Amino acid sequence: MQQFWQWAVGSRGFLGQSPLEWTAAAASLLCVWLTVRNSIWNWFWGFIGVVLYGIIFWNYRNYANAGLQILYYVPIQFIGWYIWKRNGPQQDNDLPITQLSNRARVGALAITAALTALFYASFKYWLPALFPTLEPDPLPFGDGITTAMSIVAQYLQVHKRFENWWLWIAADIIYAVYVFPQGKLYVSAWLYVIFTILAIVGAISWRKILLAQEAAKSTLPVAEPIRPYA
Repeated sequence: MQQFWQWAVGSRGFLGQSPLEWTAAAASLLCVWLTVRNSIWNWFWGFIGVVLYGIIFWNYRNYANAGLQILYYVPIQFIGWYIWKRNGPQQDNDLPITQLSNRARVGALAITAALTALFYASFKYWLPALFPTLEPDPLPFGDGITTAMSIVAQYLQVHKRFENWWLWIAADIIYAVYVFPQGKLYVSAWLYVIFTILAIVGAISWRKILLAQEAAKSTLPVAEPIRPYA
């Protein structure tokens, strides 16, 4: 009981986390909830969350995810907003949800594996060699695989590919049970438990929307063929 109380309210425990982390967690939670609802406003709250998490990750020497937040997630929030807004049939926030082909799915997994190997080697060997004064990443593989998964998942989300949810589910589980607990980021660890649940709900919700889109297409009247002039 004493250990639980120390974890819950101590300076390093759940309730003792910084206001910055609580704010980042709230913004990120709202972002994911809006994504589940297929709302374009997820990109606004996503921007706030990724900036704050970039600062948090840097402070905890989690350089992989710090770089991911600032160099990738920040600009892609603007790209995602634009694509969702302007790349639909009416160019008015009507981008449909689509699925990858089987070949594209294999390609996405291959890219994820290649990026994982690249990031692991970078965090484990190359960065310490190039910057010997920089404290080494304590979780090179955990950071590498979550960084790779997040990059591919975010790209798929930008283009409203249904498969983005499967990668988010896998990445969220690793964050929740391994990466964040190792850094004593308890608010974020529990947040990613919620993210895992929301990602499952998101997959179910987007699947329903996808099936509704396909049903709507099948009920459209077939146009009469244009007859050539005699």
